[in-house]
Amino acid sequence: MSRPKEIVIIGAGPSGLSMAIFLHELGYNPRIFDKKDKISDYSKALGVNPRTLEIMQPFGITNKFLANGRKMSAVNLCKADKHIYKNDFTKVNSQYPFMLIQPQKESEEILLEEVRSRNIEIEYNSEFVKFNKSESKYSITMKDKGLLENNFDHIIGADGGGSKVRKQTGIEYRGYRYNEEWELYDIELDLDVNPDEGHIRLFPEGGMIMIRLKENIWRIAGNMLSILDYIPKSATTGKVHWESKFRINHKVAKKLTYDNIVLIGDAAHLHSPVGARGMNLGIEDAYISSKLIAENKLSDYSRIRIPYLNKTVNRINNITMGMAGDSRMSRMFRNQIGNLSFIFPIVMPRVRDFVLGLDK
Repeated sequence: MSRPKEIVIIGAGPSGLSMAIFLHELGYNPRIFDKKDKISDYSKALGVNPRTLEIMQPFGITNKFLANGRKMSAVNLCKADKHIYKNDFTKVNSQYPFMLIQPQKESEEILLEEVRSRNIEIEYNSEFVKFNKSESKYSITMKDKGLLENNFDHIIGADGGGSKVRKQTGIEYRGYRYNEEWELYDIELDLDVNPDEGHIRLFPEGGMIMIRLKENIWRIAGNMLSILDYIPKSATTGKVHWESKFRINHKVAKKLTYDNIVLIGDAAHLHSPVGARGMNLGIEDAYISSKLIAENKLSDYSRIRIPYLNKTVNRINNITMGMAGDSRMSRMFRNQIGNLSFIFPIVMPRVRDFVLGLDK
């Protein structure tokens, strides 16, 4: 019997933590490093979709997610204050007919608990510098630890959009970055809308999405300046718990492997938060690539995954441009949205399945 493969994971976000769990279940004992000192207190990702819940169910994680998160049953589309369409998630063909609202920090905490229960400890404050290859094995250099000559069989790059692992491989990160700045707030609101549904509000100059996190705290995000001026006039605002600004990237790596180095999560793809697919795609990456490693079929990973990622990021870009684009066509779409309701019964179920990860 051959010895188990030695695997190192660079990055302990949702993708890296999930990879550690999946690999351990398959008989491996991966080592995992992260340059930060702990899980971040702030979360851009919010939605755990049905596909992720299906993947996590055999590991006992789904029940923990469900006990912690909140079920969002629909998303409403509005032109300013006028309601246009309700996209009902309860009608999908899934045992989890909803989007689970759970800040990424809380998802990571549950995943971290599971990783540690498997006697895998995250080595925080450990920044990856470079890898070296000798014959068929890898060693890595860490900023704080120096050279680690562990003769790793695989390196998993789960180290985010600026991935050092990806950069050293020379794999091209194809796509573009929008110059437009988006605003994000986690703010206390008293609103006269359904708190268990999401709300997209479109205006001539752009769009915003409103999702309740928990209690009376809502996530507000969009591309318009002073976005809080666009919330319903009847709303009462309270404490701002977090605010941020960011720019959107839509990028996909040209390939996902370099020899026995694997890219997952943001190291492999980036896109706007519209569509709620980012964290979920990363967990899917980890699930698929871990199985291919175990089956000695890693060379199939890019062939299987890249076409789907390109298609997904393109669709997210189209949705984002409809909601927030500055082109003449995007503005026309938002201005005329009320006159397009006749196509919604055909289009919106497809959008719903896509957002929920059920387009598999």
